[in-house]
Amino acid sequence: MRVRIGDADVVCAPGETVLLSALRAGWDLPYECASGGCGSCKAVLAAGDVRSLWPDAPGLSERDRRKGDRVLACQSVPAGEAVVRLPGGAAPQRAASGPGARPVPGRRPARIGAVLQLSPDTALVTVVPDRPVAYLAGQFVLLELPDGTRRAYSMSREPTDAPAGDDCLELVVRRVPGGRASSWLAGAAAGDPLVVEGPYGRAHVRSPADRPVVCVGGGSGLGPVVAVAERCLTESPDRAVRLYYGARTDADVVLADRLLRLQARGARVDVVTDVPPSAEAAGRFAPLAVRGGRVVEAVDADHPGPADLAGHDVYLAGPTPMVDALLASLVRTGRVGADRTFFDRFL
Repeated sequence: MRVRIGDADVVCAPGETVLLSALRAGWDLPYECASGGCGSCKAVLAAGDVRSLWPDAPGLSERDRRKGDRVLACQSVPAGEAVVRLPGGAAPQRAASGPGARPVPGRRPARIGAVLQLSPDTALVTVVPDRPVAYLAGQFVLLELPDGTRRAYSMSREPTDAPAGDDCLELVVRRVPGGRASSWLAGAAAGDPLVVEGPYGRAHVRSPADRPVVCVGGGSGLGPVVAVAERCLTESPDRAVRLYYGARTDADVVLADRLLRLQARGARVDVVTDVPPSAEAAGRFAPLAVRGGRVVEAVDADHPGPADLAGHDVYLAGPTPMVDALLASLVRTGRVGADRTFFDRFL
């Protein structure tokens, strides 16, 4: 099936969304979550018809639904030839190519490799695709379960740099009460089938080797920022890297072994728990710095000056309120440039 997006013609394979087809064809459409929650890929369906994978996706407002022609590129599977317009009539831009460019996403069958419980509500899920996935540290994939449920999860390890990509993906999955995807993954067994789509995401490593880096992860948002921090040190072992990890309690802290190894490589790691940590926990995580409070306030307290983060690149991942609070504190006040701040809201 063929879809016209602005002045670009894109061929959609059966079952592919407009977003995936466009990215696969080398067109850089606007998007953020790629899973229907944010509305960044909103477009106008000017002709033809599409099937929505999530008719009630929150990325479309009630006003959008009343207009009747608004669609989300990440949720729209063409039912035949169609014409889609970007907001304001903008033309799609060609995606960058060459070294450091985002890998082209795709769909492939996969299976569960292992599920390791990290805390009462968090697991490390290993997914084995039928062919390798090339990705950049900080990116994510969509997992499609056997019942058709689709959810986004970020890779929690830096890529291996194998020429064809990585043959297994490690994902930090927090179980959400009533969440279909997280509940299925928590109870999955090795060999259970699913589909991997991606990679997606713009909050990936792109820092020049001489720029200091601050990473902030909240909850399961630790996964992608650990991968980013590891990658920054792999590319430049002497780079200044600081990672903040926000958790609810010290019992919710996961991947402590990875954090300790990261600090041993020269990074500074701060663990900040909403509930003040016990003396036992502080000793257990030593030599990591562990303190009570909110991770947003910790970042502000450690960098109070208007120029303290000048020249830094900042990577954020975690719950939307945390990410938005940090954007307000750091970017809107001019303390960090918007073009040097890379973020992934967990919706």
